[in-house]
Amino acid sequence: MSKRVKQFISAITARITEADRSFVKKYLNNEQAAFFWQMNLPDQRHALNVAYTALELAAGHKDIDRQLLITCALLHDVGKVKGDVSTADKVLTVIFDKFSPDWAKQWGRLGRGSKIDNLRHAVYIYYNHAARGAAMLRAAGVPEKITEMIAKHHEAPAAGEPAELSLLKTADSLN
Repeated sequence: MSKRVKQFISAITARITEADRSFVKKYLNNEQAAFFWQMNLPDQRHALNVAYTALELAAGHKDIDRQLLITCALLHDVGKVKGDVSTADKVLTVIFDKFSPDWAKQWGRLGRGSKIDNLRHAVYIYYNHAARGAAMLRAAGVPEKITEMIAKHHEAPAAGEPAELSLLKTADSLN
């Protein structure tokens, strides 16, 4: 089964347990948790899966700031806000990205309205959620080391990037 099919099934069956809620409370302060809880349920589930995977990946590393890693994993998709993009528009966006990413990047536009506007908005969010989330967190006074990692979580690996960012990228790609 393809990764995208698994993601779709995970999205439509997403649940948050009490253990998940405790995990969020352990790693995020109240202000950060508010950003986490403003994502839709599938994105919350995805962020939790990324965080759990990141913890597993960090097990083999001694010099990892686990608090930073898990905070970033839980917050990496906060640029995707609940009610902002429909599931159908997300599916179409992934298809656009698969078959015509250059066109999709140019076509996407911030702003909701008509069905086409909403789809263009979904495409924009797909490509820009990392920068959008980092800007939201930065405006709320979240530390720069967190906002920088969130802003860069979809960028290609770079020489000298923090090990926590590398682990975040890997964990995200596995989920």
